[in-house]
Amino acid sequence: MFKTELLLAWRYIRSKGREKAISAIAGFSLVGIALGVATLIIVTSVMNGFRKEFTERIIGFNGHISLYPLTEFVDIQKATDSLFELNNVCQVIPAIEKHALILNRKNVKGTLTYGISPQDLKKKDLIVKNIVSGSLDNFSQDDSIVLGDTLAHRAGLVIGDKVIIIVPEMDETGFGFMPRKKTFRLVATFKSGMHEYDTTVSYILLNMSQKLFKMKNRIGCISVFTKDPMSIESTKKQIKQKFENNFSILDWQSSNSSFMKAVEIERNVMFLILTLIILVASFNIISCMIMLVKDKEKDIAILKTIGLSQAAITRIFFIVGASIGVSGTFIGSILGLLFSANIKSIQSWLETVLHMRVFSPEVYFLTHLPSLICPADVIVTVAVSLALSCLATLYPARKASKLNPTEILRYA
Repeated sequence: MFKTELLLAWRYIRSKGREKAISAIAGFSLVGIALGVATLIIVTSVMNGFRKEFTERIIGFNGHISLYPLTEFVDIQKATDSLFELNNVCQVIPAIEKHALILNRKNVKGTLTYGISPQDLKKKDLIVKNIVSGSLDNFSQDDSIVLGDTLAHRAGLVIGDKVIIIVPEMDETGFGFMPRKKTFRLVATFKSGMHEYDTTVSYILLNMSQKLFKMKNRIGCISVFTKDPMSIESTKKQIKQKFENNFSILDWQSSNSSFMKAVEIERNVMFLILTLIILVASFNIISCMIMLVKDKEKDIAILKTIGLSQAAITRIFFIVGASIGVSGTFIGSILGLLFSANIKSIQSWLETVLHMRVFSPEVYFLTHLPSLICPADVIVTVAVSLALSCLATLYPARKASKLNPTEILRYA
């Protein structure tokens, strides 16, 4: 019997004669569902990619937990050794973080200067794995400096060029007050993939930074890297118990909480908005099915007369409507996954064809469009689409099963 129901459903799906209008509506419904599902998968993948990329780059530069000294008399070496004793801590990097100006011939650019030891800089994978030119092996002499690739390009600098760092602090000289400055030599440039850092960050040696900013035997912050950046509460509590009176303690989640919340809210809102596309397409299924039921009233009457039950009639028309939703969901899922998996290539192709940037790093901070396919999000999207499609089919299918064959055949 089920094979018979499938055969009848398949015959109703195919268009013949005056049923072509119904078939056209069904086609539009299928396309609408496919586009809705594909768009939903693409948008959620891009939002997940944004969150992952920002998290990795923020953590890669600033660490998971940052400690800022509250006094000038903190024993940095003792504090560093104590931090290494904690179970979840894997790296501790002391540094000096200050704003300065970069001067080269006629170019003046602002920079966020980090004073750091060569050994600690080589622990930063985000820098080491993204060196564009030069080498960190040369970051050992007092006059060596490492710049973000975009910052170096805008300042007109290449490897080996001299760079003057001007500190916004005055020294009293025989000619009056003069800004403090030091000449460095560019030894390497990096491109982290995050526009904000590539256009502002520079690295110099820690001991030279202490001299330049007059912070002898002091540091500006200690960056702590943990084994699990998503579970840092226990480590943060342990650090507070040891150093609460000596350091101001800030973790990456609290310092970027507004941004992370904004991304999460935007992701949820986009999911809701794009789900409405699928909902609208589902209403088209209702229209299509009601027209099909009206057109097949005589067939329904004959089927009921020869013994088909209401449940069998319901299943036949449910299969017809559900097949539209299932087909649209399947096609949309494949399109969405393929687009999300190849989004970088698609971005490059569009930029080549259109001769313009479709994803500006100045606006979005990242140099490429990120994408991260989350299986849970794909499953939720598919489930929502199938549920809406099936619910839209129930009413017309139930209406078809309740038709009175006597009344239909009497006026046929």
